[in-house]
Amino acid sequence: MNKIKFIQGEDKHVKLLVRSPDNEPFTILSASYTLSRYGEVEAQGECYIDDHYLDIKIAPTKKALYILEVTYVVGDSTRKARLEVEVS
Repeated sequence: MNKIKFIQGEDKHVKLLVRSPDNEPFTILSASYTLSRYGEVEAQGECYIDDHYLDIKIAPTKKALYILEVTYVVGDSTRKARLEVEVS
């Protein structure tokens, strides 16, 4: 699992590049995220979609390890990505 580092008090954009395994053209139809700490959701919302990039602005509030889970729809498939967000 990939890890992103924050310093407490920061709010910044996290951008994910979505790629096709076969280099086939595709369109991301929708995308959303949840930011959770110890299983409790602290923030959630819609991602900004820019072609094949998903842009999420988050502001974790506590020093802890968070999980950022992104759910996106391509064609008739729903896919997910999960990242660790470490706040120190």
